[in-house]
Amino acid sequence: MLGTLNVSQTGLNAAKVLVENVSNNISNQNTEGYKKRVVQVSELEQMDTRFTGRGVNASSSYRVTSQYMYDKLTSENTKSNYYDKLSNMIGSIESIFAETEDSGFSSDLNRYFQSIENLRTNPNSEVYKTTLKNSGNNIVESLQNLYTTIESQQLTEKKELEVNVDKVNSLLKEIGAINEKLEKYDTVSNDLLDKRDQLEFELSNYVDISVGRNNEYYELKIAGNIAISNNTNIRTFTILENNTNQIDKFYDKQYNADKTFNIIDPIKSNYDTSTDTITPRSFVNGDSITYKINNEYEVSVTIGDNLTADWDNDSTTADTTQVIDINNLTRALVLKINANADTKNLVTAYNGDYSLDSKGNKILNTVEDKFLRIESKFPGTQNQFDGRISVNIASDTNKTALFKNQEESKDPESTVAIGIFDKEITLKSGIIKAQVDNLSSSASNNKYQSYLDKLNSFAKTLADISDKFVKTGTNTYIYGDAATDASATGATVTNIGLFNGLNIKDLKFNESAVNDLNQEKLDYLATLQWKDNISFDGLGQNNGNSGKSISFLEFFRDIKVGVSADKENNDFLKETQNNVKQSLKSAYDQLTKVDNDEEMLNLIKFQAAYTANAKIITVIDEMLQTLLGLKR
Repeated sequence: MLGTLNVSQTGLNAAKVLVENVSNNISNQNTEGYKKRVVQVSELEQMDTRFTGRGVNASSSYRVTSQYMYDKLTSENTKSNYYDKLSNMIGSIESIFAETEDSGFSSDLNRYFQSIENLRTNPNSEVYKTTLKNSGNNIVESLQNLYTTIESQQLTEKKELEVNVDKVNSLLKEIGAINEKLEKYDTVSNDLLDKRDQLEFELSNYVDISVGRNNEYYELKIAGNIAISNNTNIRTFTILENNTNQIDKFYDKQYNADKTFNIIDPIKSNYDTSTDTITPRSFVNGDSITYKINNEYEVSVTIGDNLTADWDNDSTTADTTQVIDINNLTRALVLKINANADTKNLVTAYNGDYSLDSKGNKILNTVEDKFLRIESKFPGTQNQFDGRISVNIASDTNKTALFKNQEESKDPESTVAIGIFDKEITLKSGIIKAQVDNLSSSASNNKYQSYLDKLNSFAKTLADISDKFVKTGTNTYIYGDAATDASATGATVTNIGLFNGLNIKDLKFNESAVNDLNQEKLDYLATLQWKDNISFDGLGQNNGNSGKSISFLEFFRDIKVGVSADKENNDFLKETQNNVKQSLKSAYDQLTKVDNDEEMLNLIKFQAAYTANAKIITVIDEMLQTLLGLKR
């Protein structure tokens, strides 16, 4: 009978604990990160050979969770945040290009072309000239506003990236601090485990993570790289930035080793693709080779001229004088580029590739011509330049324009990456992944850079095609400066100079050129509005390029459509990914979140158990009282 009393007492205690657990679940149902608790109930072990049990034990509570579902949810959450962030970024760009019927760059461009048409009807009208000057300046201002606004957005994202990296490091430290506390407890603390899960999930907003929790050994990886090991060893993340120089190499791929020739300066020779042969050019005194940079500055060398310079690149010896001929053309051009007041601040020229000695000093080629190598003076995309060579040789029917070898040259880069101990890591998804991709100029999916490059192409082509032309027929022309460099020898090149600059930042409208516009120039400029085969690759308008050729207005509309298409495509992926995430979250929440209906049923059940055990104790008490009251 006393054993039964003890069993009932354990039942009362277990029911009390179970009711308290239900109350705790209901109280914390809105606590962020809380997972419902279940009390571990088990039969007390037998201590003798008695047939009946010793009662019930409510020893501990545990969290209801699924580690597999949780890990999958964090993975899908990372992807969702990547698309969410990218959608916001592209959306901000889309708003920049928003236009109405009467405002926006498209309207400014139409008004510019209309002002040319108006002036064409009366070239002496001061009103029409003033209108053209205003509309030309508006074109420049509108383009620059578009460009600088995108740059401002990039700068904002870069600052936010710094904040996000600090947040990642802060979350890692918090997780490490929780692990330290968990090590101090003999039993696992459910609230600390909930908090750690919550921090891990928040961390997955920014970067892709994977977590190992085997045998009390905690390890968290970001992008496959260890961020927390052995529970509390934490590695800090940093932002890595690197800028590289632009390198232009002027030689034809046909001249390299795969044609069994050494690298020969193509200025000196012609390569005939039809016969696969190389024939030397015939130079005479007065022939010239010109290097042009940014359609603004140029440096020339002329056959037969004397050039006094440091030919051996030895500053300890006096300068020497050489006559420029076919054998020292490249070295002469290098010397003049590096001495010119305008070009030397932008680029440095070399005679072929240089090597480095043990101290890092450059070993230059000074004995014989190699090929022309041009490097930007300073690294980074902000120091990008555009250069080409024009060759004017009397014995050639046509002039020649030489552009850099696209395969061997290198564009400048401004890269942003995330690293651990200065070692770059490759993120797969998350907010930071979206930011890094759009802050590195070399990233293939950099949306910002693609829009900036297209705007620069527009400005570059506008400046080039409005600069010079050669009239070849009644209404036919060779368009632009780059194209006229390769026009027929002796052809009459007409200078306009309406716009100056290689890119949008340098673009300027030359108001003084408006006063020099005659009927011939205006007739040429009038064709630009309707010209639908303009090349925007920077290689001239008549170079047989295979790139897309459209009109100015269509090219700009393509940029706008491209932005909208990027936004729409990303939003589709975003919606799909969010649906996947939401499906997983719903299943996970159903498992781990507190259900009021379920808890109320448990409360009724445990209350009934408590009442039943209390009734048994009452009955036992009555029986004991009866026994004690018996008289012999």
